[in-house]
Amino acid sequence: MSKQGIREPGTVTVRTVAHQSRRAFLIIVLIAAIPAFLEGFDSNLYLFGSPIIVEQIHGTAALLATAASSYAAGIAIFSIVGGYLFDRFSVKYTVMGSVAFFTLFTLMTGFVNTPAELLGARALVGVGIGVFQPAILALMGDIFFETRGRAVSAFAVFFGGGLLVGPYVIAPFLPNYRIPFIISALLAVIGLIAFQIVLPPVYKKMERHQFGLKGLWNRNVTLLSLSILFFGIALFGVGSYYSEYLLKHLGLPSVVGASIVGMLGLGGFLFAFPIGYFGDRFGRKWGVVLSAVLVAIGGLGMFSVSSNVALLVLLTLSFGAGRGIYASLVAALGQDSARDAIAGSVTGWLFLIFNAGAFLGGPIFAKLLPLGFPTAGFLTVGVSSVLALLFSLLARPIWQSNILVPE
Repeated sequence: MSKQGIREPGTVTVRTVAHQSRRAFLIIVLIAAIPAFLEGFDSNLYLFGSPIIVEQIHGTAALLATAASSYAAGIAIFSIVGGYLFDRFSVKYTVMGSVAFFTLFTLMTGFVNTPAELLGARALVGVGIGVFQPAILALMGDIFFETRGRAVSAFAVFFGGGLLVGPYVIAPFLPNYRIPFIISALLAVIGLIAFQIVLPPVYKKMERHQFGLKGLWNRNVTLLSLSILFFGIALFGVGSYYSEYLLKHLGLPSVVGASIVGMLGLGGFLFAFPIGYFGDRFGRKWGVVLSAVLVAIGGLGMFSVSSNVALLVLLTLSFGAGRGIYASLVAALGQDSARDAIAGSVTGWLFLIFNAGAFLGGPIFAKLLPLGFPTAGFLTVGVSSVLALLFSLLARPIWQSNILVPE
């Protein structure tokens, strides 16, 4: 198997191809972003369909939080694995193997019949995402220092596109939720074919290093870890209960609810690249801060405006605009702040912490629900979003490239 850190003279690598022309770089980034679309598509298929799925398999409302936590746990546990594999092995085969794993269990989600099957399917979807998410973001961000923000914004744009179309795909089929997850699996197969055709198996020329977390611990990575932890809590507070809030608590029609939830994707789709460009132009730290501000604005208001549809749309759009690029830019700033040789590992570490927060988001929201949806939403989503913003403000900007070997 081709190694990530070793290449023979004359071997074609992802970096050498990307350096040939702007067009080659763009093609690599766009193909690498396909799994991000799959992640967003599956995520919002499940987010919007979960109240119906849980009802049909005779689960309770608490299963919404438990399933979200099992999904987040799968991602969290395997995020560090994905980052490590990026640094040590072929990123192409790492991503393809994890996407194939994801394909199997996104399909299984559409065919669950019991709460246990649902928990297992969502946890194993999370495992696949946990491996390919940091590997892809490291692949995108570690080619050029100067375009790191714009490159990782492609992940956010594709992820936002998946989030955007997911509710519209599943809504016409409900209460039959099988066909949308079959579509998800078929799209994943197409992505695997594109990966096989376009990407070389070797990523970069780099001496093999010994893996260890010690090289990850510095001031910026610590602050970014705290920031992304609270972002994870906020994000999965929304992911666990926002559809339930809109459809059951507020009693909005499913078409209206789908349109509001779709703003989570539209925001990222529209604003990820401009915010990524802003980060490359003025400093990745300030791109992170801008995205955190948008998340905080949405998070403070989404559960506080009752059934005012116009405000719900605007606040959800704001939350989506920030959430779409926030984690990607945190990963980019983390890559800026660490050695080139551990770009994958630092990305995996940050996503491990992010998903640890995500694992807590649903249960925290559930514990606070006796206080009412608005209070639970404000405390879980709003306060956590503000804390994420505050920690991002404390990070230092990085201006000097840490990419050691131009190929």
